[in-house]
Amino acid sequence: MEMEWVDSKKCEEEIYEKILTTEISVDSVKKIVQALQMKKYIVSATFADSPQSETFGHFLERFWDFDRSPYFAEKKIVGQSAHRRYADIMLKRARAYWIPSHGKIPLGEITLFDIKKKLLSLATTAQKVGTAKKDGLGNQIFVKRKLRAETVNQIVRCATLALKWAYHNKLTKNDCFSGIIWCHVVPEKRVVPTMSEVEQIFSKKWNDESIRLAHLISICTGMRIGEVQALQLGDIGSDRIFVRHNWTRRDGLKSPKNGCQREIIVDQKLLSLIKKQAEKNPFGPRPSNFLFWGQTKEKPSSYSKWNRELHGIVKNLNIKDGEKITFHCWRHFFSTTMADSVDLRKLQLATGHKSIAMLEHYAAHQSEQTLMELAQTSSKIFAPILGIC
Repeated sequence: MEMEWVDSKKCEEEIYEKILTTEISVDSVKKIVQALQMKKYIVSATFADSPQSETFGHFLERFWDFDRSPYFAEKKIVGQSAHRRYADIMLKRARAYWIPSHGKIPLGEITLFDIKKKLLSLATTAQKVGTAKKDGLGNQIFVKRKLRAETVNQIVRCATLALKWAYHNKLTKNDCFSGIIWCHVVPEKRVVPTMSEVEQIFSKKWNDESIRLAHLISICTGMRIGEVQALQLGDIGSDRIFVRHNWTRRDGLKSPKNGCQREIIVDQKLLSLIKKQAEKNPFGPRPSNFLFWGQTKEKPSSYSKWNRELHGIVKNLNIKDGEKITFHCWRHFFSTTMADSVDLRKLQLATGHKSIAMLEHYAAHQSEQTLMELAQTSSKIFAPILGIC
């Protein structure tokens, strides 16, 4: 038995010595690695000059760079939405949380264990987080605090989404995205003002009537802030609004969320206010000009101005959680208020939520009838608010 042990050890030393001193072809190396994997001595191996040898940091920089990313290029080719702002956010997360700790590791050597370990660290340890404040030299001030569960999940997805694409494109052999237990997210309670509170807000004198109108459109239609920003003069019909675009700072004019254009028949009083706003456009009556114009005709008014104006109105009113009321609250207000009087499928037609397959069929065959029903209901429900205007 002793002799067998000595021979085995001698054999291992000879193999080790030959690997170090002998020129081995790539094919032979692959066979050796395959044998070691079959014996379960190793999980994976990264070969020099292979796609897997690219560092994880370099890969993440390339993957989340909107203009260089093969992932976003593919999405655009197949007609899926691709947003520059989303790419920018993910790239910042990669630079802040992944590249400093894992950036120099070859892509092919990142494992599921690395991802899970990072998730647990992010979930349990205070992290360095940038604030909006700056020091005397103008440098951003950072603080250490625990991250919210949703933030942790998004940071981890910054890596797993990229690794999933790499796995399916043969850039890594490791599945680093399956079987992850995500942090439990408790949704923040949405602030939805009551009808009387909304009436209070719109009975006050606003500094900018065009901003007041932008808020009013969202209240009566459920349109997203980017959709209201993106409204062009050519989107205003004789009895309806055509929701054809969404506006984002980084991407400019895009298709509405979910890629679906829609129509909303609006109350004639609201339509009259919209047409008066259109007549004031300093850049003229061209259909492509924005209803809520900015400093140039290429960009609409800034939504930050819209929220500042709203906060200035609300802070002087005795409304619970008034400081949490933003432009986006009107979409929830519209949905909540209308839900008591309109079938959910019909309401989704107005708001642009298309999460059920049946809705696609329903909208295609009963759209005009449904639009009229929605218009009659919304005119009745929001009459007290429009009556103030």
